[in-house]
Amino acid sequence: MSRINSGTVFPMASSLQEARGLRDRLVGMLPPWLCTASLWPVSALSHEMWGTNAAALPWAAAGLTLAGTALTAATARVSSPRPAIRAHSTATVGIASTWFTAATIVGPASHPLLDLWLMGGAAVALTWNLRSLLKGKDNNDGEKTGDGALWGAVRLAGTKVRGEITVAPNKVEAELQLPPGKLVAADVQGAKGRIASALSVPANAVRIAEDPEHADRAKLTIVPRDVLKTATHWPGPSAPGGSISAPLVLGLYEDGELILLWLPGSKDPTNPRNATHMIAMGMNGSGKSHGAKCAWTEILTRRDTRLTVVDPAKGRQTVGRFAPYLDGMALDLASAEALVDGLLPKVTERASWLGDHGYDQWVEEVGTSVWAERLAGGPCDKCGSADCAGLDYEVIWIEEAAQLVRDSDTMIDLSQQARSAGMSIVISLQRPSHRNITTDVRAQLGAVWCFGVKELRDAQFALSDEVIDAGANPAAWKNQKPGYCYLEAPGIDVDRQAMPARTWSVTDDELIAAIAAVRPVNPHNAELIAAPGEAPMPTDPPRRFTVDPFREVSLTSKEDAGTREPRENPEPDTDQGVDPDTELPELDPLALAIEFPETKPTAAEARALLRDILDRLRTEGATEVGPKDIPDDYYASTRSRPWVSAEMSRMADNGALIETSTQGRYRFPPTTERHAA
Repeated sequence: MSRINSGTVFPMASSLQEARGLRDRLVGMLPPWLCTASLWPVSALSHEMWGTNAAALPWAAAGLTLAGTALTAATARVSSPRPAIRAHSTATVGIASTWFTAATIVGPASHPLLDLWLMGGAAVALTWNLRSLLKGKDNNDGEKTGDGALWGAVRLAGTKVRGEITVAPNKVEAELQLPPGKLVAADVQGAKGRIASALSVPANAVRIAEDPEHADRAKLTIVPRDVLKTATHWPGPSAPGGSISAPLVLGLYEDGELILLWLPGSKDPTNPRNATHMIAMGMNGSGKSHGAKCAWTEILTRRDTRLTVVDPAKGRQTVGRFAPYLDGMALDLASAEALVDGLLPKVTERASWLGDHGYDQWVEEVGTSVWAERLAGGPCDKCGSADCAGLDYEVIWIEEAAQLVRDSDTMIDLSQQARSAGMSIVISLQRPSHRNITTDVRAQLGAVWCFGVKELRDAQFALSDEVIDAGANPAAWKNQKPGYCYLEAPGIDVDRQAMPARTWSVTDDELIAAIAAVRPVNPHNAELIAAPGEAPMPTDPPRRFTVDPFREVSLTSKEDAGTREPRENPEPDTDQGVDPDTELPELDPLALAIEFPETKPTAAEARALLRDILDRLRTEGATEVGPKDIPDDYYASTRSRPWVSAEMSRMADNGALIETSTQGRYRFPPTTERHAA
């Protein structure tokens, strides 16, 4: 019998006890929902009795208002002495009575009362459930214990709530005290999924932030309802005619606060920060380009800022309507490479100007408009020149930057030196990785603007571990929620960096109109203006160059590429000192079929030659290719093996190759046409 009891009776009793405990918890969570549900039919009856009677309605409205006020005051007086619970109870009664009075007057089925009942009522009911789950039990000393139903269910027994739980209409916050020596904040972060499951909320609705001063404490934030589903319409530029020292306003966080991004540095003791470069990332369709347009408009409506946009992949598809107001642009790879290569001397000039005038970083007072007012026609007291023109802040925004950043040796030096010279570089691309951004460049990108990504590991390249551990998960959106984003940047509170946000809802016409109101057209771009609603003029297609080892190729003129005279072959080596009896090495037939350039070609030429090699391999019957199939002469004369590996990976991302299960091996796509690389 003892064997039966120990093996059967006790587990059965335990299961029954757990079932009863679960039933009791579920029953305890029903009252808020029952009250919310009953509010609608009762208000419908009240509206039928008084709301449709013109004579009785004024008296009913006055009576219900007085009754609601009295009930709210009574709740505040008799509820729990704890301030947070009293405030929660009073707010709930006040909201319910106000809604009931309004529903009696106009009817509960009218909008927006019906919407408020469906969404607001559910949110308020859920906040009471969350309080019940989080609060735990009180022992004889009135101290909270870790026996709360939630903590036991998610295997965080021993956790306590420090102080009172803060309850807002759509947010619950609690300071957690973890059992010393048993749990740390990382354990709670690892339980985010179980907490979300226990509360039946989305996985990214739960966020856990570490306490930087106490390893045994953490902050829990739960947002039960996605308030970003409806995008907020753009209110207009935040500081038209103002300085870039003021933050760029890019949209709203889920709690209704503004998304603020500072690019220049500041020594303000209330918000000290360094100037920053930024990486903007997000998969196709995530709203990254629309977010860029919102940022460009903020920049172009400031008086002391210059904006240059580089987009070697899409040309004028994104930048078209903004082109007349830009200070510079490069819309093909050759122009983009030339622009980036020319930035280093410019950085040196700007840094020298700041140093000569006594500044260690750019500040608002050196902007050209302010500087002109300061000099007022007299010579500069620093350099003695009467023509000293000041220095505007400069932003270089590189769209679809993977190809350009990966191939540019200048980018490392530029990213390290530009910030101190009053220049911010924004690198925007769909999927950053170590294959297209070096570690040295990534270390200089102090800000991350992350939209939806395909997999969380894509975001882990850019977002910090602390932000991801706290609950940031852009992979939950992918490209299903355009405009949803996270922003991690200097000057932003750590708690807010893991908070979802969404960019403004606005049309290109509205953005362009706001820019035109405060910024003159760049005379060099005047011919690019398109009427509102009119498609911008098409740009020339990206230039492609046929690789010819005996022809000098110019990247500055399309005509030059086909009209230059072939240069003479270099003098052949003499055979002096060559042993005629030495066996010749085995020749690669593919290398014999491809002529390799004698001088290192440009990146565009290297890609064209690589595509020619891959086409030849395919023609010869190869079904899979990889870096090891490329002739050694290519590595000797053109590009390195790591470059080829990264280029093949990029071609796979663009559909020109197909990844196989073997790392570094690719299949050709089924079509016989060459894909765009």
